[in-house]
Amino acid sequence: MRLIFLACALGTSLLAGRFLRDRGVSVADYHHVLLIVTAAFMLLARANHFVVFFIALETAAVGLYVLVGNLRRSTASLEAGVKYLIAGGLSSALLLMGIVLVYGSLSTPTNDSLGFADIATALQSTQGNVNPLTLVGVALVFAGAAFKLGAFPFHTWIPDVYQGAPTPTTALLATASKAAGAFAVLILVTGPFAALGAKFGPLLAGLAILTLLAGNLAALAATDVKRTLAHSGVAHAGFLLAAITVAVVAPNAHFETVGGLAISAEHAINFYLYAYILGTFLTSAALVSLPTADDHDRPSLGLRGLLRRSAVLASALAFGIGSLAGIPPSVGFVAKLIILGLLVKAKLWWVLGIALLGVALSIHYYFSLLREAFIRPSEEGAEIAPLPVSASMRFLIGALSAATLALGVVMLF
Repeated sequence: MRLIFLACALGTSLLAGRFLRDRGVSVADYHHVLLIVTAAFMLLARANHFVVFFIALETAAVGLYVLVGNLRRSTASLEAGVKYLIAGGLSSALLLMGIVLVYGSLSTPTNDSLGFADIATALQSTQGNVNPLTLVGVALVFAGAAFKLGAFPFHTWIPDVYQGAPTPTTALLATASKAAGAFAVLILVTGPFAALGAKFGPLLAGLAILTLLAGNLAALAATDVKRTLAHSGVAHAGFLLAAITVAVVAPNAHFETVGGLAISAEHAINFYLYAYILGTFLTSAALVSLPTADDHDRPSLGLRGLLRRSAVLASALAFGIGSLAGIPPSVGFVAKLIILGLLVKAKLWWVLGIALLGVALSIHYYFSLLREAFIRPSEEGAEIAPLPVSASMRFLIGALSAATLALGVVMLF
């Protein structure tokens, strides 16, 4: 788990350097906060107590508020930071209230109901007769974690915040923050609240379906590149929820690759996140290198003529979007195939059907971006001068592209 957060931090750091210098923003300050956020996420991955769990989430959240509003001369960045602060404050209040209710309803003089193991023991001892107050607390805790993941209906903040945030921060939010949300939900439903699995199964399946539909349908109507990626990120959260559902309702289900490797739902979540990280940072590398007066204003029409201006950036966009859409033999294709296979093993047919529909819809809106970059001619009078790409950016794009293909081919064969 922790390697995922390190990979996200490294990718964000490589994207942020020149981007921030070009806008007169302190690179050192940005990286100081980035390190704090990364450390908090890594602490979250090892949390086994609600005090540690809450402190880790909130430390990361405060750092992300700063990174989102980091472009002080940009009204859009500051506005996104304020929106994220308000929405994040609400989610923190829900999470804290849930923790208090769980603690108050389960604690005894001999049982510390803030430790995950103690909560699991207390819930198992109820033998299904759970205090309604405990269920309310569990629901509020789950709502706070679902906000970090961007699951329906806690996803409404994502489009505005992703669009207004600096593009490197958008990539961090889309990857590390989403990974933290996925791990938080997984830790809760398979750890302290595992005894409620019978109740969580239908709830998680329903949330996965609604999240897949909400993200994909909204992305179809988006005309800005960053908003399209934001809505599609919600759809990817739906895929992660689908895998978490399998981990709850069919914990022994495994997907077997051609090479005979058996992959569990938890391993599938990790692999899907790595695939999503590669696709997101490849796409973000192309966006960061595109000149624009306002970072928050990146209409899809602005991609026209990209192939003529820079084959390197066009290839980054193609590899990134191809992986996000799940086109073979990319790693994104294998990641989605594994989760779809696990849904079959778990016999979650409704979730499987909506996931397949989501894949079809995502191909449409993802490839509409590639159509602008590769096929549509530049607008009359538009700038068609070649775009300079630094050696470090070329190396990053080459390494990520190679990893996208290599991991996909290795897992397929």
